[in-house]
Amino acid sequence: MLSREQKAKILKELTEKITKTPAVLMVDFTGLKVSDLEHLRRELKNNGIEMKVTKKTLIQKMLSNNNLNFDVFSFPGSLALIFSPDEGIVASRITYKFSSQKKEPKLKILGGFINKSFFSAERIIELAKLPSKEVLLSQLVYILNSLPRTLVGVLKNNIQKLVIALDAIAKK
Repeated sequence: MLSREQKAKILKELTEKITKTPAVLMVDFTGLKVSDLEHLRRELKNNGIEMKVTKKTLIQKMLSNNNLNFDVFSFPGSLALIFSPDEGIVASRITYKFSSQKKEPKLKILGGFINKSFFSAERIIELAKLPSKEVLLSQLVYILNSLPRTLVGVLKNNIQKLVIALDAIAKK
């Protein structure tokens, strides 16, 4: 049982974290083995992301203190918060990958706040499935590079057809 001072300290810490980080994901870890939970924490920590397990009442107070109207009691099970320093892409990708690796996923993504806006679990999973920034940039470079080649090919073929037509007229 936590004392009032401990709860106040945890609440202050959570409030500071949510104001400093642009993305906070909520996951249900009910039924997850401790070793699996520690593995997830390590993987998140290696990417500069922190996972915090706390009581729903403290999470609800923290959300209320930050003017985020949301009822955490609508979620069954135990909640953990994942604080991501980026827009939540890396955190959602790691969490989704971890939950999909298991035969029966015990870790459930419940949703999250990105820049103070709530996103449902489906939206967070869509975010997790997006290709990485490097892949998107390479696809963009490929498309931008292929456009001039295509244009040159089209122009070359039209000029070539014109020359053939003029040559046919000259031979008559």
